[in-house]
Amino acid sequence: MGEQYTIEVDVIPNGQWDDICRNFLDLSGEQIAAFSSGHWEGRDSHILLRRNGEPVAGARVAIFRLPLVGRGTAYLRFGPFWRRKGVPDDPAVYRRMMAALYEEYCVKRGHCLTVLPRPHPEYHAQECAWLRELGFVKRRDLEDPDRYLVNTSLDEEAQLKSLSQKLRYNLRQAMKNSLDVRMSDDPADAEAFQALHASMRQRKQFIEAGPIDLTVELMTKLPAELKPRLFVAYHNGTLVAGASVGLFGDIAYYLFGATSEEALPLRAGYMLKWTIVRWLHEHGYQWYDLGGIAYEPGLRQFKSGLVGRAGNILPMEGEFDRWESQLGRLSADVVFGVRQLRRRMRYGNRSGRKDQAA
Repeated sequence: MGEQYTIEVDVIPNGQWDDICRNFLDLSGEQIAAFSSGHWEGRDSHILLRRNGEPVAGARVAIFRLPLVGRGTAYLRFGPFWRRKGVPDDPAVYRRMMAALYEEYCVKRGHCLTVLPRPHPEYHAQECAWLRELGFVKRRDLEDPDRYLVNTSLDEEAQLKSLSQKLRYNLRQAMKNSLDVRMSDDPADAEAFQALHASMRQRKQFIEAGPIDLTVELMTKLPAELKPRLFVAYHNGTLVAGASVGLFGDIAYYLFGATSEEALPLRAGYMLKWTIVRWLHEHGYQWYDLGGIAYEPGLRQFKSGLVGRAGNILPMEGEFDRWESQLGRLSADVVFGVRQLRRRMRYGNRSGRKDQAA
């Protein structure tokens, strides 16, 4: 008997989905049910591809429809996942997964399927090439395309040498400040971190687009392999900085961070990031994705310094579309036009440009 493929659409409970995800290397927060369901607030839909009964690929999309028209875009961010642990990569699985997504969301539901491939140093360019082969068209560049990835496979001496000179200096100064920096799985620390994040947002008038409120839930409900890790920095018993890190597959992702006003003179952020990098090295992660620079000034200098000579600043190609009908394509254009307008209203003149290092 040959290989038999089957698909399951919107029938797998969140807990079962996340249990399946543990077996894949190429995950992201958006492909984890506990994260995507909270973030997309009921808009998410999912497909699982099985081969001879075994899960071999999956994807969660967010669906944005136009009122009355009922068409829009099925948005796949940092997916699909298709690289199963302990199994050689099979590009045929990726192609079958994309075919299933196209059939479900473009042919059956009439949407445009939009894909933003995962920012992986080894696979991003390849997946973009496959999308083109499959009839997808890159129709939008990203406003913040560069992803800053730290190579955490290095030993401590090599990691230090990789850092920029300025970052090494600030790290040495931070080490003199009696900071208590550690990984914590204490829910009380998670709640203190969320409170610190809320205080920082108010102080800086900072707009957070992600679901920071899910920090405690993700730490307590996800399988052990997928639980985000919380890192905290205390000074004299007071929380001055913290960061949550997603451990999704073979890359660790920076999710959220927060600092108090006291953190800057203490250089707590430098010690916090260094502790995370070393922890990831000790636990076998090769890459730490710091994200982009978004619209925050000064981040480019800090992140590029931490990435250093051994890391990778990966330019993402953009968003790829495929559609069955012109109505689906046009509806997606309206959806993305509204998205752009909201960004302009939210970020003002900062949107659409890269901030210079402060």
